[in-house]
This record gives sequence, C-alpha cells and structure tokens, in this order.
Amino acid sequence: MPSRICPLCEATCGLVLSVDGAEVIEVRADAEDVFSRGYICPKGVSLGELHADPRRLTTPLIKGDDGEFHPASWDEAFGVIRDRLHPILTEHGPQSVGLFLGNPNVHNLSGPFYLPAFIKALGTTQRFSASTVDQMPKQVACALMYGTALSVPVPDIDRTHYFLMLGANPLVSNGSMMTAADFPRRLRDLRKRGGRLVVVDPIRTRTAAVASEHLPIRPGSDALWLASLAQLVTSDARLQAAESWIAAAEWDSVVALLTPFTPEATAPITGIDPDTTRRIADELRTAPTAAVYGRMGTTTSGLTAGDQVVPMATLASWLIDIINIAIGSLDRPGGVMFPLPVAGGPSTEGTPGSGHGVQIPGRRRTRVRGLPSALGEFPAAALAEEIDTPDPKTGEHIRAVFVIGGNPVLSTPNQQRLTNAFEQLDLMVSVDPYLTETSSLADVVLPVASPLTRAHHDVVFNNLAVRNQARYSPAVFEVPAGEKDETEVLAQLAAIAAGIASGHEPLPQHIDDLIAYTVAAGACNDQASRAHGRAPEELLEAVAHRTGVDRLLDLRIRSGPYGDGFGAHPEGLTLQSLMDAPHGIDLGPLQPRLPEVLRTPSGRIDVAPDVLLEALSQAARLLTEPAATARFTLVGRRQLRSNNSWMKGLPTLTGGSNVPTAMIHALDAAELGILDGQPVTVSTKTGSITLPAAVREDVTQGCVCIPHGWSQANVNALVDVTAIDHLAGTSVLSGLRVDLTPA
Repeated sequence: MPSRICPLCEATCGLVLSVDGAEVIEVRADAEDVFSRGYICPKGVSLGELHADPRRLTTPLIKGDDGEFHPASWDEAFGVIRDRLHPILTEHGPQSVGLFLGNPNVHNLSGPFYLPAFIKALGTTQRFSASTVDQMPKQVACALMYGTALSVPVPDIDRTHYFLMLGANPLVSNGSMMTAADFPRRLRDLRKRGGRLVVVDPIRTRTAAVASEHLPIRPGSDALWLASLAQLVTSDARLQAAESWIAAAEWDSVVALLTPFTPEATAPITGIDPDTTRRIADELRTAPTAAVYGRMGTTTSGLTAGDQVVPMATLASWLIDIINIAIGSLDRPGGVMFPLPVAGGPSTEGTPGSGHGVQIPGRRRTRVRGLPSALGEFPAAALAEEIDTPDPKTGEHIRAVFVIGGNPVLSTPNQQRLTNAFEQLDLMVSVDPYLTETSSLADVVLPVASPLTRAHHDVVFNNLAVRNQARYSPAVFEVPAGEKDETEVLAQLAAIAAGIASGHEPLPQHIDDLIAYTVAAGACNDQASRAHGRAPEELLEAVAHRTGVDRLLDLRIRSGPYGDGFGAHPEGLTLQSLMDAPHGIDLGPLQPRLPEVLRTPSGRIDVAPDVLLEALSQAARLLTEPAATARFTLVGRRQLRSNNSWMKGLPTLTGGSNVPTAMIHALDAAELGILDGQPVTVSTKTGSITLPAAVREDVTQGCVCIPHGWSQANVNALVDVTAIDHLAGTSVLSGLRVDLTPA
C-alpha cells in the first residue's frame, strides 16, 4: 500500500492508497505521516476518482476547421504548435506570445523545474497567473520587507498562545500561504494549552464558529482596522529578535504615519468599536506568544468608498507584518517564523543576510493601460485587453497564448471579454487533462497523465510550512502507453520554442539535461549551498542514476540546507533518505533565521518601503473623507470539497453543500422578500449572475457571500477590472458594491 502526499491543496496531507493493478481501491489517511498524522479531507479521498475519471483526457486534441476537437497523435499536436508558433515568433517577436499559469503548477514538481525553461525559450515577458487573483499582495509586501517572494513568515501555530486571524477559514481551506496539515487538530491543541483564536471576518465561517471570539468587520476595511491595531502596538513596541535588523529612523516613520489611525477614527468605517480594538491590542502585547495572520479576505480586499473602490490588499498584508514585528513575534517561537525547506528556496539561496531585493512597482508595463508588473508578472485582469487591443501605431498585440494548468475564463475577471479574446488568437494551447471553459477554446489541448503517475515533493509549499519536514512520494503507476507526463510536455514545448529561435530544435532530452545542468551550476555557484565551489559535472555524475524530476530534486536536496553536500556532510540528507522514509522525515519545529533569511540590499528588514508609506498616507484620507456605505458588498468563501475551479466534476466532491449560493442575512432577505433557495440576481456595472439564495444568520448584514470558481454563477462576472491594487496587480474581489434583487 503506497504512501502518497496529496497534491490537491496546500495542506499536503499524507495518504495511503490501496491499489489493485492499475486501479485505486481506497484512499485513506496516513496515520504515520510526520506532518498530517492521520488527517484527510474529502479532496484527498477523491484522488482515486481523479485517477480513474473517464472524463480525463488521455490523447491530444486538435480543433479542426469545423470548430470541433479531433483526437491526434502527440507528433501531430506538437506539429500544429510548431507550424503556427513559428510565424508568430519570427514575424512579431516574443512579446506576441502570452502565458497564463494556473494554481496547479505549484502543486507538482514539473512547474517549478520545467516551466522556467519553457518561459526562457519563448523569451516572452507576457506572463500572467492566478497569483493576481489570490496571494500576490502578501508576497509583494514580504518581498519588499525581507527580500524575496517566498520570504513569508508563517504562524508558528503549534506553539502560539494567541492567534489573530483575518479573512481566512482554514477549517475549510485547509490553510493557505500557511501549509499546515490537519488544521483542526492544531486548533484543538491551541485550546488545550489555554490559547485563544480570534477571527476577524464579515462571515461567521466554520473557523470563526469554533474561535474564542469572532469579530465581524465591514468587507474591505481590513487595512484600516489593522492600521488602528498597528497604531496601538507600535506606540509601545517590543521588537525583540527583529530590533537589531531594523533602522530606527525607518521604524519611526511608520509610527508617525500611523498616528491618524486611532481606533476611534477607524471604527465608523470598520464597524469594530474602539474598546474592542484596544483590548485586542492589549491581548496581543501581553500574550506569552502571539501571531497575526491574514489570507484571501486581506489579499483581495478593497474598500468601496462612494462610487470608488480603493484597493488596499498590499497595505493590509504589510500591516500584518508590522504588527507581528511590533509585538515581538517575528522570528520568535510561537510567533511568526521563516521555514527552512529541505530542497531550498529563494530565502536559502545567495548571500545569507543580503540580496538584490525587488522593485515594486515593477519596471515593465502592460501595453494598453500601462499597469506595472509585480514579481515578474502582469495583472490577470489585463490579459483580455492585451489580446484584443492592437497597438494603434504598430498593430502589435498578444497573438498566441499558452495556458498551463489554469482555467482563467473561470478564475479571473472579464469572463466574457476573455472568452472573446481567446477566440481571436492565432494560436491557443492548453496544457490540461480536462476540457474546461478555457481549454475548450484552445486550438490544441495537451493532456498530462494522472498525478499518481508522477513523483511528488512539495518544493514550493515547504517554504510556507508550519513545521520543517521532508517527504517524497514516488509514482504509484507507470505513465500509460500513449500518454505523457507533464515534464515531457513542457520539455517538448521548450524544445519547439528554442528551435524556432535558434533554427535547430533540440530534443526534449537535451532540454532535460540543460535543466539539470542549470540546477547543478546554480548549486555550485551559490554561496549558501552545501555544494558551493564544486564543479557541476561532479554533481551531475553523482545523480546520473536518476532521471527527470528525481535527478533535479536530488541535486536540490543534497545541496540544500540539510543536504549531504555530495559527501561534505555525510550526516546530511539525499533523495534516497526521503525514499527510505515513506512517511517522511520530521526536521523539527521552525527555528529563528534572522538575519540569515534576509535577502534585501540593505541587509535589514525594510519596514518602511516608500510605496507602502505612500499607500498608508493615502488610506488616511479615507478617515477624513468618509463616504456612504454600500447597501450590499460582495465577499467570497471557500468550500471544503473544492479548490478554486478544480475538480468540479468528481462524484465525491459534487452535490450537498458544494454548490454555489448567495449567502445573505435573514434580515436582508426579509427586507427584499427573498426566501431561502429562491433565485436572486447579483449585479454590478460589470455584469450579473443569478443563483439560489442561502438565507443565514451567520452572514453580516449587507454582505453577499458567493464562492469562487463556478461556471454557472461565476463571481468574476461581477469584478471591476479597473479596481486593481497597483503594487501587486491584484483584482479587488472582496468589498465590491453589488446590487441584490429577486430573480
């Protein structure tokens, strides 16, 4: 019975599979897994269904002149891509090709290792992803402060005594930007040691319902309430571990700009009374240990002020870190800490204690609206216009798009315009095992084999894990004849793009070898690597018995912070160490990492980036220019049996509560004459959707709560594409003014 890390959400729980031939008989929790310790959710249970799903594509599809898909061989499919991509690149250049990367790319090994090779071969900077309708503001704020996009301090939930959570529902989402398998157990343990969980959310979510205290807040006003909390705790800050790495003048500038945000000033907007805010500040300061955490409610937030939407997601994300620093929680057990991933990551590479940092807003701009890039990508809300709006002087625009593991028609704003834009492309390729609302518009669909046919290790999510650990899952099944692993697909696409640029197309194996050499050379040149100073050829010889992602992962583990350094540290880890421990290796609780973790040019924690000080100053104007509150505002929610737009067709995950509804308060329903289950129309100036009402008491009055990622009730039809956080490129999804009427 093979053990398996679940790849379907950020919790990364351990599973045990009962297998008969090529069939999965049963999926259950792995009680011996060092991280999840016997926890499983409905998504994990469905992994066998996903593997056997008859709707999952196994053969490439090419759209014919009749507008219908026809099965094709891999050679035929890649041939169509090669023939159509060649004139686009040679006549219009790399910037005529766009990429949309979906969330699944960080849930497997092919994305982190093989996508960079394809992007480099294309030479395009027209990169879009699901990040700008999700977590980008947190990554931007942390990159500005600590140096990299994955320098994110996560709550040390297993040792904290006071957990303040905003806009998150981890009992349903299983945690996000905080990899914490078995969140229910971790919360039970918090209560057993006498700790408190305080949830700030417009909705009494499942997590809020079990919290010590639930504070309803006006949607989109999180940044203002956080500013008032920061104003209180910074006035009597105890920086502790962080103090040596903060410039006093920078800290003083933050404290000065927080002066207007008194609890009395923010209360009329947030709905949280001043005494409560002061009490929460006191509790944070006096708790033995405390951690503040925010998620989707903070990273997609904007405040509706009159007729305007004021995006404040990056500001809110930064203020969370300011509060954690002020109460002495940064880099402290029981506070918020930096994980140390076994395969390394941005915060373990380069010169410990200093680095290049990031530039925010980014240097590049979109062609149509001049929107800045953020951490190397453009706002997803701008993709449609970059396709359908040719430059008035040159006529140039995006003419080809590769969508890899994504469904932007459902998951990003501008649903109808994006659909129309995709239909205008000279070439659209979708790498996806399903026909979705997006892949059905493609010229070529390249399916990838079942996740159970590939090895797995969480290269990305171990950068966000609440406990250091190392786990590896070998493939359960061989890739069936006629199918391809995602690494093979991406390597072939990279070879095609490289061949168009150079005039000589390499073999996919050559791409694979080049990726391996790049990883080895990076380890040899990296001062922080345990293989620093060695020759790449030496490292490659040591892993020559491995292929594909196993070869790359072995290079990363052996040169990483726990690695054997290819013999220099005989007690260290190798990929074989993980293979020999099917339930994982526990590497212990998070440990202090300051100042080694920093990768900023200053070598300090940059607590006062100019762009965030300016954002704070602008937010202060909302205190003196209050606008009328919208009658109804939109907020999102997660469903336990779904993950964004994934897996909507699996029998185990459909039906029951896993349906789209508009949750509204009973008093609002009574005022409008709306009955539970009655269809209602939710509309904005952008669009409208109709779906059943769910009349509830656990929704704050004035809120309309709708889940994300459904085709028949797609919340993105309501999103204003002009409401974008200019620092992170993220669309405002929470706090938008909406109208609500019976259908």
